[in-house]
Amino acid sequence: VMMAQTWNKELAEEIGSAMGQEFANAKNYGWYGPAMNLHRTAFSGRNFEYYSEDGMLTGLIDSAETLGIQSKGVYVYNKHFVLNDQENNRDTDGIATWADEQTMRENYLKAFEWAVKKGGSNGAMSSFNRIGTVWAGGCYELLTEILRNEWGFCGAVITDYANAYMNPDQMIRAGGDLCLFQDQQPSARGTASHFTALRKAVKNILYTVVN
Repeated sequence: VMMAQTWNKELAEEIGSAMGQEFANAKNYGWYGPAMNLHRTAFSGRNFEYYSEDGMLTGLIDSAETLGIQSKGVYVYNKHFVLNDQENNRDTDGIATWADEQTMRENYLKAFEWAVKKGGSNGAMSSFNRIGTVWAGGCYELLTEILRNEWGFCGAVITDYANAYMNPDQMIRAGGDLCLFQDQQPSARGTASHFTALRKAVKNILYTVVN
């Protein structure tokens, strides 16, 4: 929050660079962050790790911090993609969040778009919630049509932590790549399209690591 209050993208990039160096020194080359959802309400349980209530300001600061972190060879998983606006009930059955496309593009998606286009982000973490009725981490329109095809994202998408409704086979078909849990993983059986999705996921993970 303090970083966003400075409105200073140069300072944010310096902070990112320092954090990236700390990660690299520890031989830890990936970070489950930065977190960049919006302050919908003062009572949201994760406001302390989100920048602001404004998508443009969040995108401005996060893209600079992302540039700084990745300049040290550390990849980020910008999170939680997308509409993770409350903590209550978000990780039970995947709370359903509703918004029209204009609202999403002008506010909630904007910060993530800037992280990709201006910050060169190589990673994203999907969210627990459902967008309408579809789990965000298994949403083809979100992970493939918008993130990859429209914005040009080339990296890896990881899930947030586990729950039963997070179907790993749905995830890879939607454009996700990694599960942040061990008890559920994509199956090695299936159709030709299933194997194609697995191959794409492996390619995306390797791309992120080698870059």
